[in-house]
Order: sequence, then C-alpha cells, then structure tokens
Amino acid sequence: MRPTRPSRPSRPDRGARAVLLLALVLVATAGLVPTAGAGALAAAGPSPATPPVEWREGFDGVGDALRPRVSDPGIAPGAVGWTHEGPTGWRVENDASLAGGGVEEWRGWSFTTREFWTDAEDQMRGRFGRAQDVIAVADSDEFDDVPAPDHTYDTTLVSPQVRVHRQSSLRLGFDSHYRQWAGQSATVTVEFDGDGEHVELVSYDSTTVADDYDGRLANAHEAVTFDVPEGARRAVFRWRFTAERNSWYWAVDNVRLQRAQPAVTGDPTSMWVVSDVQGHPRDLSHGLVDLHAARPDAAALLMVGDLVDSGAQPEWDEVDQVMAERAGIRPPQTIAAIGNHERYAPGGWPVLQQRFLDFADRDRVWGEYVVRGSGGDVPVLVLGQDAAGPTDVPIGDEQMAWFRERLQHWTQQRRQVVVATHFPLGDTVSGSWIPWYSEHHQRNDELTELLGRHPNVVLLSGHTHYPLELGDWAVQRRTAGGHPDGFWAVNTGAMHVEWDARGESTVGIREVVTRDVNRGLTIDAYPDRLVVQARDFGVAGPDGGNLVNEVVREVEIPSPFLARRYGR
Repeated sequence: MRPTRPSRPSRPDRGARAVLLLALVLVATAGLVPTAGAGALAAAGPSPATPPVEWREGFDGVGDALRPRVSDPGIAPGAVGWTHEGPTGWRVENDASLAGGGVEEWRGWSFTTREFWTDAEDQMRGRFGRAQDVIAVADSDEFDDVPAPDHTYDTTLVSPQVRVHRQSSLRLGFDSHYRQWAGQSATVTVEFDGDGEHVELVSYDSTTVADDYDGRLANAHEAVTFDVPEGARRAVFRWRFTAERNSWYWAVDNVRLQRAQPAVTGDPTSMWVVSDVQGHPRDLSHGLVDLHAARPDAAALLMVGDLVDSGAQPEWDEVDQVMAERAGIRPPQTIAAIGNHERYAPGGWPVLQQRFLDFADRDRVWGEYVVRGSGGDVPVLVLGQDAAGPTDVPIGDEQMAWFRERLQHWTQQRRQVVVATHFPLGDTVSGSWIPWYSEHHQRNDELTELLGRHPNVVLLSGHTHYPLELGDWAVQRRTAGGHPDGFWAVNTGAMHVEWDARGESTVGIREVVTRDVNRGLTIDAYPDRLVVQARDFGVAGPDGGNLVNEVVREVEIPSPFLARRYGR
C-alpha cells in the first residue's frame, strides 16, 4: 500500500456530483474472419461472411515483448508485464517534461496487462473487465509514485496509417476505461493524408465527465462515426491524454475501424425482457403495461430469473395472477430462465425446481425456442442449474453437450442467437468484474471460451441489479484464441431494487443497494442486426402506474452473417 498523497484533496462522493456526460454510443462491430492488418487475430469456430471491418488492433501482438518491473514500487520485482514499444507502426509521443524521474513503466502510454497494471495499485483499474490480454495505458497517478520534477503528463498514442481510400463514412470503436480528475483531459482525433488538421472525434474533461469517478466511462466502449474527405487515402488516429501531475488514468483496448452501418428498415421481430421481480408482482404488472406501450406487437416475453422471492407456492400464485391479468397484452410466447430466488423456500430442490418448470411449461431447466415475427426468426437458448449444487449454476454434461450442438446448429444456419441465463459470466456485464461472479456458473470458463468463438451470440443475464447507465451495461467479451470480436453480453436490469459497487479495491469491494427501480429491455430483431434498448418503467405509484417509460441506453448489434451487404 502506497503512502497517502498530501497533494490530492479528498474526493467527493459520486452521487453528490452533477454529471454532464459526453453521450456514449455502444455500437457493435462483428464478424468471423479478421481482415489483414496489425493486430488481426486468427478466427476460431465456424466462419460466415467477412465483416465490414477495415482495420483492427488488440495490442496482443506485443505480449512476448513485455518487460519485467523496473521502478514501480507497488509491483513485485521480477513481475513481467509492460513495454513502451507498441505494435508495428504504432508510436508514443511524450511531452519533454516526462523525460526525468517518475516511474519508468508509466512514462507516457505503456502497453501492459490488466493484471500488471492493477498490481501497481487497484483504484478501480481492475474494473476494466472487458480488456483482453495486452492493453494500452496512460497513467499519471502511477507515474508520480517515484519522485519526478514538475511536469505536465502529456502523452499521445499514435496509430499507424490506415487505408481509408474510397470510403465515405467510417466508424472508429475502442474499449475504454477512463477515470477523470480536475485539470485532466483526453481526446481522440483523426488526421487524413498528413494534412496537419486533427479532427476531434472524442473529448473528455471536467465539463463532460464527472471528476473522480463516472460509471458511464468505466469499462465502456466508445464508437464514433466520421466522414472521410473525398480523395483521402490514409488516416492516422491519436489518443492524447493530458493531466496535471498525480491525476488519474486512461486505458484503451480493442481498436477497430469499420464501415458505417445503414439505418434500419422494415418491421422487426420484437421481444420484451424482464428479470429480478423477487416477490414484487405489482412491479411486474406495471412493467408489462409499459412494455406493451413500447412494443405492442412483440412476439415473446423473456423472463431471465428471480421471478419470485423464495420459490414458495404462494409467490408463484401471485406471478400467475399477474400473467393472467395481463394476458390481453402479453406476447404470445413466454420464455423463462431459473434464478437463485426460485430455490430458497423449504421443500427441497426437486419440489422447487418443479414449481419453476410448471411455470415455464418445460420438463428441463434448459430449452430452445424460436421467436417468429416480421424481422425474421430468432433462436433463443435458455441455460439453468440442473442440480441442487455445488455452485449456483451447476450444468451437467448433457446440458453442456446440448448447448454446444445448438450453438453450432444456429451458427451454421447463419442466425444471431439470444442466450438467456440468470447469472452473468465473469468479466462480462456490470459488476461481473468482481471475482465471485466467476464462481456462480460451475462451468464459467468453459462457457466463456465457447461463446468467445460465436460473435453471433447475445447473452442476456440478470442477478446483479446494476445500473443500466454504466459503461459495461452491454459489452463485447473477447477471449484468448476466440473470435477477435468475441460475443455480446447484456445486463437485463431489474424490476426490484438497484445495486452498485463501492470501493477502490476489487479485493475489498462492497455491493450496496442504491434505490428502488423497475427496469427491463426491449429487443428488436431485424435481418441484419439486433437493437437492444434498456428501459426504465419507473417505480409504480399508489395507483400502480406512473408516466415514466423511458429509454436509458441503446445498442445495435450487427449480424456477422449479413455484413457483406454493406461492403463495396
């Protein structure tokens, strides 16, 4: 543990700060065959159409060149995990004042790993859960852990020249983990053909980001569309981080450039998604009314676990009553996954499991559905615990073999697949960077590795109750040896109370209840993409209703199979 810095004032609580945030758009880039260029990874698994990805960089190619610790006092001697030498064509430009003193590992942009970086000191660095292997980091805070002369921490990560010839509109995306401090700023710019004009694409400072911590920029994804000037042939991108000494940090990974996707056309196949009712049927009833107002022609209702509080029969009777009362507005198909709250009541696992199965109208906790509508058929695969223990989600060999086979089938059919499981996988959606979330699924690592080869998968999970506003509400989770875009994971929100994490260190993190909420999702499936909206229904008033029915976030997830249609 490092000594307390007298130069840093105490930091206010995030909830007390007014936030004016730069709008972030989570936009997918998907496909199954990487294009040529630095950082392209080998494809794994079935290979549908080539994606409209012009260029990508994950920084993992420098993994073999990482060096041992030099001067960071928080990292054990001999630990390996950093270099200032980037992939071919990349370079780092530092202000001259960084040349003397300071921690060598963090002298301007460094290429490192999440583990090495967090070992220096956590301070929310460990929350960059979507990071994969090597990442790029600019860290004013850690640089100042060895005495350094007065300096401005001004460092720029510069990309190689990227071909943009004959393109009109492109989208730059990258994973980003950013922590703001007063006087600190960060920008991303693009320059065409070395003309000297740096066009600003992204900008962070204290006027757009809350100082100290802003959850919408933690473990987030940035994506911005820009026009390519007529006749332009090459582009260079720059990530510039400027801060007064002893400020905070910025980490970047998974950079990719793709052709912009056209606007959606036609009518979708729509679905409602709810979870974590937990014995509050009034919230469920109100939410169903709001979902009907938003998507009256939806084809299915997905219920992703914790529909009751303990699994007692009277609780199921209450849910059945709501479903009967809302029968006139509910979609024709109901698809349910089992959660942990379905199995807390007395009576034993066989009895509690059967109560869930009676509601789900299945003979197993797992199952397959096909949701049909105007936007095309959407396969939905449901996972669940098929034994009493030992973990929250024990998955037997039969269920796992079935899941592998059905994923393979739908990939061969060139379909985007929705997978529903109550518990998140580790290092996916909000809060799942906390280590104990990797222990809920008995086969967490096996499932993550499997899904990492299927970028046509969108995994829905509940359980965490974390805010939909967070940067990792929806993530692309990449895996070692998997597809370079990995799979999508989306947090369903909750219909009963919201949770969040408190604390600087992952090891000592606390989870706390923050407020009462009533939230869920809508999914609109088109032939070429899924559009997921996170929605707030508001807490029902005394009469059971209110005027709140708002979209909190939205993400478009393109189909990797139809991507060729956007090509040249």
